[in-house]
Amino acid sequence: MPQPGRASAALGAARSDRTRARNRDRLTCAVLLAAACAVGSACTSTPQSKDPRGVAARRDLTADELRELLSRGTIRPVVEMEGDDPFAAVDPSMDGLVSPAQKPAQQPTPDPAQPPANSGAGSGSASTAPQPPPNPYLQFGSRIKVYPDGTITKPYPLRVGTAKKVKELIEAYGNFPLWTAELGPGPSSAATVKLDLLEGWDVELYQDLRSATTAAGAAQPLADWLVVTAGAELLQEVEDFINLFAAGVPQIEIEAKIVEITLTDVLDVGVRSPDGVPMFQFPSKTFVKSFDSSMPNLSSAAEGVLSVGGVQDAVTFNAALEALAINDNVSIISRPKIAVREGGRADISNTSKIPYLNITGINNAGGFAGANVAYQEVGVKLYVVPRVVGTQTVALNIDVEQSQISGAETVLLAAADQPVSVPVISQRSARTVVYLQPGQAVILGGLITERSVESERKVPLLGDIPLIRHLFRSQFTRKEQTNVLFFIRPRILQGSDLNRQF
Repeated sequence: MPQPGRASAALGAARSDRTRARNRDRLTCAVLLAAACAVGSACTSTPQSKDPRGVAARRDLTADELRELLSRGTIRPVVEMEGDDPFAAVDPSMDGLVSPAQKPAQQPTPDPAQPPANSGAGSGSASTAPQPPPNPYLQFGSRIKVYPDGTITKPYPLRVGTAKKVKELIEAYGNFPLWTAELGPGPSSAATVKLDLLEGWDVELYQDLRSATTAAGAAQPLADWLVVTAGAELLQEVEDFINLFAAGVPQIEIEAKIVEITLTDVLDVGVRSPDGVPMFQFPSKTFVKSFDSSMPNLSSAAEGVLSVGGVQDAVTFNAALEALAINDNVSIISRPKIAVREGGRADISNTSKIPYLNITGINNAGGFAGANVAYQEVGVKLYVVPRVVGTQTVALNIDVEQSQISGAETVLLAAADQPVSVPVISQRSARTVVYLQPGQAVILGGLITERSVESERKVPLLGDIPLIRHLFRSQFTRKEQTNVLFFIRPRILQGSDLNRQF
């Protein structure tokens, strides 16, 4: 005999099958009814239109026709049902019902023209997977100390005397939650910023390694340290603040054009007799047989020579006129260019060293006891200190100097009868402060030097007789004019200027 428990189980299974069959029939009718309504709505707008499969769309479709459309896949209805049995969707093949918990989610077909949604940081899609924290060593460098509670300590070397000002600036305008001793004992937290000032921390010992006895060296402070301890986010904000106010010093390029123009006019005239022939020859049986005079010019270069000869009543005249005229026009242009930080001094010089004898002492006899060779710099020197006013205006503190040798003085020591030549140097300078906008330049001119030298040599008395005095004298005239012009143009360097290639 069958067991009572097994009979009850069989009866329950049969009852469940009948229930599922009724639900399936009820669902099939609902699907057909929904499909008929959808097709009827389409037929309202186009009563005689045909679908892509060639079946005429009519209002009065039979159940067999609707079933055929469903089997072909022309329409795909989805019907939701409520009840104890969670049937929510019908498979297009009508082979069975699928519950929402068992039905897989439809994935959209990927478009090959579009990149994946999570392909990069700029896709705009938020990833649900937790992101790992950034590496602090990649963010702040290797010179940091990371603690287990998330705080990071990093030192910031600054110029001597600047760290204290930066610390006061952070405390006044940084708007950071600062750590103080009143907050409680123990280390600072990641939510606060702790500032420690170490003045003169970097010290270098300088010593002369070439000396026989190496000294201990002199301590020279190099930098102050500002040590910051905070969390990663706060430390990044403090670092940006320091880079903005302390490390972001503007760099200014000073472009100068120095033009030096020298005009020289030289006239050198002299008279001499031809070689081996006296200037005047008289006939025999006279008191004076010949008379000769030679006053050549000072030039040793190629020159023009004019020879004149004549005979008058047995008196012979022979003379050579030497004349030389020199016109020099020398223009020297230099274009130095230098970059300097705001407030720093830029030095540009173009000089040469002139040697001279430097007397260090004079003995009792009037002679010099000691002397050495010293050098004096002559040329052009330019000193510029730029400062940024506002955002674009540059204030230039300019000091220019131009020097040159204008002559030589001979000092004769009477007791020793020893002449000493000392150069005479003329110097010109100009100082000013100007404010320039971008693209503007300042011109400093008017440093003009004129030098005139006139030298005349003659035979006494004969050199003063009218008409014939030129035969007994020589003249040397030199006129020199020097003009120096300074063209200075500043330019504030940007990031692209500092990174461009040579």
